[in-house]
Amino acid sequence: MMVRIAPYAKAFIAAIVAGLSAITTGLVSNGLSWAEGITALIAFFVGLGAVFTVPNKPASGGTS
Repeated sequence: MMVRIAPYAKAFIAAIVAGLSAITTGLVSNGLSWAEGITALIAFFVGLGAVFTVPNKPASGGTS
């Protein structure tokens, strides 16, 4: 069960970290603007997609 969930959980956690990093930057400047909210959403989805699409293991048969 955990083997099936792990890739999704890894990607979701990375996306949350990326989104919260962008939000924190906005909060330091005493409030979020709409542009900072959009940036947080973009960071969330890019983090989600980037981590989910990268395989955990190299393909077998390759040279190191």
